[in-house]
Amino acid sequence: MNFNINEIKTFVSENVTNNLLKNVGISSVILFVVIVSQLLIHEVVLVIDSIPVFNGIMQLIGLVVFVNFIRNNLLTQEQRVVFSEKVKSFYNQVVE
Repeated sequence: MNFNINEIKTFVSENVTNNLLKNVGISSVILFVVIVSQLLIHEVVLVIDSIPVFNGIMQLIGLVVFVNFIRNNLLTQEQRVVFSEKVKSFYNQVVE
């Protein structure tokens, strides 16, 4: 058993660097912040959703935005081609 512990210590000392630990720490903090913010956003949406008038108004605004998006981007063949090119361009910018 002592041999296994020494083997693990040797592996960690050879392969784990301060830069790696810093990256793991930063990633952990970002993940924690994202989870906490998602929980807060969820609670805010639940409170807003429980207000009867505001819920209907937000649904109406969502429907208007959806119809406007369809009208501006997807009705004609030319609009669809331009929109798909925009999406591909944005995808390539994000991936690169």
